[in-house]
Amino acid sequence: MLKRFVRLACLFLLSTAAVTAADEPIEFTPEFRTLSLGLTATELPTEGYEAFACGSNGGPPLEKLSGWVDYMRCQPDAMGLHEVYVEFGRRAGQLSDLFRDQYEEELWIQKFSGTRMANHPVVLSLLFDDEGVVRGFRAVTDDRAPTEDRGRAYLLRFAIFPMYGESEFACVDRPPAPGETGVGDTYLNQVCTRDFEGKHIRIEAHFFRKPGQTGMDEHGMYMAGQYESLTRWEVYDARLPNLP
Repeated sequence: MLKRFVRLACLFLLSTAAVTAADEPIEFTPEFRTLSLGLTATELPTEGYEAFACGSNGGPPLEKLSGWVDYMRCQPDAMGLHEVYVEFGRRAGQLSDLFRDQYEEELWIQKFSGTRMANHPVVLSLLFDDEGVVRGFRAVTDDRAPTEDRGRAYLLRFAIFPMYGESEFACVDRPPAPGETGVGDTYLNQVCTRDFEGKHIRIEAHFFRKPGQTGMDEHGMYMAGQYESLTRWEVYDARLPNLP
């Protein structure tokens, strides 16, 4: 009887310690500027950020929001997180449009304005739990971008890897799905993951032609932009269940 009591007491202490450890706050380093896991919707900066809306898994914005604090208006995803889409640099883009219209020049500010990371246009969002704590970060290259930007979107991953120690990533190269082909000699459909400083990092990159895309029109002339080119960068609190 005594042995059973001791065993149950030990199991209780171990489970309590595990719960306590999981609930202990972690001071995460920011992924971008001051956007970091672990912050709350009221702590996040709003200066310089605009066009808040509910996110669509890295796609176009949905319902407009007044700010981070409206996260509960966004439907939870499969992980129970609320995605808030945001933009930055729009004023710089509007200014560059004004100067371009007046002087018919492509200015430096035009090249680097807008929601860009490492000079790649991206769709940026944060993912909140029900308590308003940031549990996820997502940046996906924007497939609405001009062809030149889209064509090199898969290269963004090379700017992200060094942030977490590139040699430690576990990468899987997926084989082509039916109908998918390479762009020239290149076919890329890769997913790399790593756990780092309490985070689970997932980087996915594509560069291939989808079924039916040949890069040529019916007359055999080259057609620009017929390919899938993207980088998907996601960071999650590693303590979350069912991580992708």
